[in-house]
Amino acid sequence: MKAVVLGCLLGLLWGPLVQADVPPQSNFDNSKFQGLWYIVAAASDDKDFLAMKDDMKMAITYVTPLANGDLSVKSVYPGPNGGCQKVDATFTKGAMPGQFSNPGMGQDDISVVNSDYKHYAILRIKMNKGGVQRVMMQLYCRAPELFAEGAQRMQQLAPKLNLNPSQGAIFPKSDACNNALPK
Repeated sequence: MKAVVLGCLLGLLWGPLVQADVPPQSNFDNSKFQGLWYIVAAASDDKDFLAMKDDMKMAITYVTPLANGDLSVKSVYPGPNGGCQKVDATFTKGAMPGQFSNPGMGQDDISVVNSDYKHYAILRIKMNKGGVQRVMMQLYCRAPELFAEGAQRMQQLAPKLNLNPSQGAIFPKSDACNNALPK
């Protein structure tokens, strides 16, 4: 089943070579977005991501809205040798609801482009690396498994960002960092 879903996800990521944009979700609600998320899939044109994607495992993220509209984002990433890398970040509120930035990590525009809040969220991240604009989509799920509706929505949005099947990955679950869950 997972192989079929992976094939569908990657197969539908292919799109025309037209760079469009995907705006933040209208009526985004920070309080509904808060809580525990698993990063179960991603697609990007970033060469560092492409070089590592086949070895990556599912990350765990905890989101807390701050009083000023920013988001505190604490993540733990399973490493290739069984270790865990913790990353604490603040996503700075942008011009519209659902839009953020993290200049310290070169992330100029982080937008929640689609979410039902209960099962999945899709983030579009624009990065500036060495003067080159890169884009990434991440599929967040509330459970450590692929949520079909979220995957389908990501498939529909990816071509608008000129992402193709070879640039995507579904990450396997890892229990290595369960004791390091961010909160």
